Amino acid sequence: MSSTVLIVDDEATLRLVFKKVLTKAGFTVIEATDGEDGLRQANELLPGVMLLDWVMPGLDGPEVCRQIRANPKLSDSQIIMLSSRGELDDRVQGLDAGADDYLVKPCETKELLARVRSALRIHELKHQLREQATQLQETVAKLEELAHQREEFTAVLVHDIRSPLATVFGAFELTEMRAEEMGILDDDLRKIFQHGYRTLEHITKLVNEVLDFSKAEAGGATLELAWVPVRELIEESAAQIALTAEHKGITLRTVCAPNLPTLLLDRSKMLRAVGNLLSNAVKFTPEGGTVTLRAEQVEGTGVNAGKTFVVIHVEDTGPGIPAKDLPYIFNPYYQARQRTRQLGTGLGLAIVQRITAAHGGQASVQSTEGVGTAFTITLPAVMRCEPPAPENSVPDTGMG
Repeated sequence: MSSTVLIVDDEATLRLVFKKVLTKAGFTVIEATDGEDGLRQANELLPGVMLLDWVMPGLDGPEVCRQIRANPKLSDSQIIMLSSRGELDDRVQGLDAGADDYLVKPCETKELLARVRSALRIHELKHQLREQATQLQETVAKLEELAHQREEFTAVLVHDIRSPLATVFGAFELTEMRAEEMGILDDDLRKIFQHGYRTLEHITKLVNEVLDFSKAEAGGATLELAWVPVRELIEESAAQIALTAEHKGITLRTVCAPNLPTLLLDRSKMLRAVGNLLSNAVKFTPEGGTVTLRAEQVEGTGVNAGKTFVVIHVEDTGPGIPAKDLPYIFNPYYQARQRTRQLGTGLGLAIVQRITAAHGGQASVQSTEGVGTAFTITLPAVMRCEPPAPENSVPDTGMG
């Protein structure tokens, strides 16, 4: 940033007058006698403002202006073109050459000072913006490096956890087999083994959630798209949670609207998203409650008029989520106060949101304490189209 003013004018008297006025106002002033001298001094001193005369021997003002604008070192310098030409076309020509302002000679002292002060303010703002942009770029670079380090750390951590989990799982199986061979595997011991298996499976699921979320955050998760009938997706999702719901004494209802379309989806990831919502619903719904999985096709309204969407609802009769928690429910690692009774990472809903967003959709939630919670996945209905028949094809009439 510079508060220096460079006067480029071949008239010595004018330079003297301008220098006296500007120096008295507190500016640092340097002089150049022609265009080439002005370019040299500008490149060396990087002035904040240049008062540039239009008509000079050699390089004229517009040419000097164009060369300055081509110099990245002087991108923040403000140029005020000086000329006795006051017509509109002249002012436009000067501004088109790269000048920031235009001042007709002779000019009043007050106007000269006001234009220079304004130009310096703009110069300072441009300099500050450039510094902030540089700092922002450095911050982004650091964040990208940290994200890369986090991804590497997560991958190593998950690998290091999976290995001993597999060892423990194998030891459980071997111990159970030995106990059965020795005839000591009674019902109580079998329950202990079953509880151990469930715990290991749950821990493995949590570890996988951390890895999946890390990949999604780093942009490493890619979609393997295929045409998937929505009804099949709903039925398969319900089947995966049905046994758990039955064991808890929860009624699982599935409602599919007629004529549900076939969508281009990553089947496994969308099953994961719907499965996460169903798992949460079953987990927090008390015995005797109901979890409903619904799917319907709806037409958009307002700005979405003319568009078709498939909406998947997961509704429960659980305790509900406090209103203060709802805005943050999809945040990573966030767990609502009402839903912290069981071990979890707080990543399940964040993963749902990211999978939905990757498909161009939106995840949302509504909840009332003491009534229940309804999660919604809304997907754009990009439906499969049958290829048109060839133009020259002849329909089969069934006649030989």
